[in-house]
Amino acid sequence: MTKRGGLSLRPLEFGTTGFYPPFTGAEMARRSEELGFDFQMFSENHTRVPDCLGEMRDAARATDRIKLLCGPLNFVTRNPGVIASGIVPIQMLSGGRAICGVASGDSAVAVVGKRPQHVNELERDLGILRSHLHRRDVTFGDLTSRLEWAAGLTFDPVPIQMVCSGPRAIAVAARLADRIGLSVGANPDRITWALKIIDEALGEAERSRDEVRIGAFLPVAITTDRATGRKAIRPRTAGWAHMSSFKGNDLSQQPEIMRRVTSVLRDTYDYRYHHPGAPAQNPNTAACDEEFGDWFGIGGPPSYVVDRIGELVELGLDFFVTALPPAEREQFAGEVMPPLRTLRS
Repeated sequence: MTKRGGLSLRPLEFGTTGFYPPFTGAEMARRSEELGFDFQMFSENHTRVPDCLGEMRDAARATDRIKLLCGPLNFVTRNPGVIASGIVPIQMLSGGRAICGVASGDSAVAVVGKRPQHVNELERDLGILRSHLHRRDVTFGDLTSRLEWAAGLTFDPVPIQMVCSGPRAIAVAARLADRIGLSVGANPDRITWALKIIDEALGEAERSRDEVRIGAFLPVAITTDRATGRKAIRPRTAGWAHMSSFKGNDLSQQPEIMRRVTSVLRDTYDYRYHHPGAPAQNPNTAACDEEFGDWFGIGGPPSYVVDRIGELVELGLDFFVTALPPAEREQFAGEVMPPLRTLRS
């Protein structure tokens, strides 16, 4: 492990995510492992995919190296103790390769008519989850609770990765999570904005940057040239950008190029188009013009993608997650990941 500017520079990690057909989790993770990805993320939405924790158990038995990341799960549809009880067996089956992804809630919450969790409640439940995963007691009034069934078993605490986009959620992640997954787009200025919030919150919590891994969920499109890249990335940005439009985010503090999109998505985002098979032209993508898409995402040939993500590596990010069609995923693994890894070798 080397240091630059006082920060430890750890090897980069690359993850892949997306919805999946029933009972394909094992094969999906096995293929991602073959391609060289460091972790496979299993999406959470009970109407679109089968239970991700079940798929992860199958994947744990079918793989040897790749880390297995759930969700992100949320505390609106799942209790923190239930999440802990589900992820610990995967940690044991996989030999310590589980990562517990959490967030305030997105499509999995919307499909049951609920809203993303308020940040104060999220912080409370994240603390409960952390206590369970570290084998500590949790108190509810006069009741004390813990994972009694796991008392005699041996396993390392499952790291928590929180996905976040708003300033208050980012600060909560810095205080309590082990891994911070930023969903703020790929623009370096926006990443720098988020890193400043993280550093301030880490300082207040008396934690160091070395105690957390920080990464980004990136809208990416791999094409033959920049012109087609700009066109291809535009319809892929709405699903990520709308997370920055949630109630509680002060849109007036966002850059104008972002605010003109999030101010529309806040009231009009339609979850009927929140899936990979949705038509490229729909009410959600209509809010995202080509200029915004090129600012928020990364679209172009592999060499351009390498250069753009390389800028984020220089800012200190440790991992990157993409959701790509099969052909682009293979191209990303073969032509983007290897040169980027040399930046931390």
